[in-house]
Amino acid sequence: MKKTTREDFRVVITPRRLGDLGWMSVSERMASDNIERDTRERCEEMAEQVRRHVDDVGSVEVQFTEVHTCSHCSLTWEVLTAEDAADPRNCHDEHSVEGEPVCCDKAIDEFRTERGIPAVQWDGAA
Repeated sequence: MKKTTREDFRVVITPRRLGDLGWMSVSERMASDNIERDTRERCEEMAEQVRRHVDDVGSVEVQFTEVHTCSHCSLTWEVLTAEDAADPRNCHDEHSVEGEPVCCDKAIDEFRTERGIPAVQWDGAA
């Protein structure tokens, strides 16, 4: 029979959105010219307040998730895996390799230029 126990308890504190002013709400872009910086600063301030006012704290740290996006198309950054690159159905041509982006033509062109890989012939020319 399976037995479940709970351990490693913690308190998770999530800050309000930058645009949530309590009495009204605006977009984060209206509330900040640098959302990442301002959110991090808000979290650091909250962590400092917890350290200062709560005695039973083992540790306080600001954690975040990194999201990788393409600087050209803003889609989530994805690349060909070795398995993908081995399957011609996933490749633009015989020069497609592991690590090549899959989101947009500009990212693929930049990747290939940086590595000296022949460019994809996007217009179908040989």
